Amino acid sequence: MAVGGYTYLELMPYCRSCHQQISKFDTDICPYCGEKNPISSGYKTLDVTRTFGTLEGKEMPKTKSQRTFAILAMTLGYFGVHNFYIYRPKRGVIDLLITLVLVLGVGFGLFFGGALPNAMAFLIPFFVVWAAHIALGVYYLKIESPKDGKGDFLR
Repeated sequence: MAVGGYTYLELMPYCRSCHQQISKFDTDICPYCGEKNPISSGYKTLDVTRTFGTLEGKEMPKTKSQRTFAILAMTLGYFGVHNFYIYRPKRGVIDLLITLVLVLGVGFGLFFGGALPNAMAFLIPFFVVWAAHIALGVYYLKIESPKDGKGDFLR
């Protein structure tokens, strides 16, 4: 691994007595020979911040909001809008298809089965799916560090 033209091994200090490579945190005693104060006083670590370019003129990546994601799941989750919001279109389409299958399948079953011969046959399964997405939205508010489809954390 190279950092700023230096390899990782060049950044590690050596014991001034046994010349073994030691960690920069072993300033009190050498873990190999037991020498006290094994790192010479002139040793300095590389300033890693100099090796990274600045972000001047570049736009910071915009992350999606966890709160917006949860609100979309609660209000329009049955259409899969919340998954489209976080760049997961396959899950969005799957949510939409599950809603259609459940609402229409159960609705037609209730309507043509004679249990509910009116629009309530379709509204009851719709409200069940909607309530499930409200619970899912609350869950999305409570989880820590959810990621979007690009792998970025939601803010």
